[in-house]
Amino acid sequence: MPYKIPNIPIFLNLLGTEKRVQELQQKIAELDWLEYSFGLCKRVTIERDDDEEQAPVVYVGTREDSLDVRPWPYDSWKSYAFWDLMEASEFLYFDNVNAHRRYPKIQQPVALIVVLNNKLISNVDYNVTHSICRNELINKLNNSRISGGGIFEITGITENLPAEVFDGYDVGDNLMEPRSMLRVEGVLTYTQDCS
Repeated sequence: MPYKIPNIPIFLNLLGTEKRVQELQQKIAELDWLEYSFGLCKRVTIERDDDEEQAPVVYVGTREDSLDVRPWPYDSWKSYAFWDLMEASEFLYFDNVNAHRRYPKIQQPVALIVVLNNKLISNVDYNVTHSICRNELINKLNNSRISGGGIFEITGITENLPAEVFDGYDVGDNLMEPRSMLRVEGVLTYTQDCS
């Protein structure tokens, strides 16, 4: 029996950024056009024909299972999304510096990368489909609550430029109809988990 990739892989006992990203991953999965919603990716080096390539991989189940999510892992997918860490996190202690237990606010820049096959999503014009999906995604992100009083603030969006959407990864620069993609950058702010 072949292994089926779960549409929304969920991992128990996550803390910190992974926990908040997983909450957002589940929220955006409520969008009816989003087929696969993955959590944080990991940057890995893949050797191919004596060359090394940087690829984003996501985990979908057991420890060994990972999936390369560079553009178009499967042509049959109508859409997928995953999250990427952009920069180092910042810890803000404010007036909590001398306390016995210090739980700082953490600000983590992250990016949500979404890849769409507009033909499989809707039978309307590809640009209209992309526009509707982008708007619904922004609304979902702006209106989603995160545990511990966390928030995700959008700082910018890049669209339909593969090398920029997949910033830091080795991808081709070709974008062909009916496909489109976008990168939603933002800052995830939350209070450190107590353990």
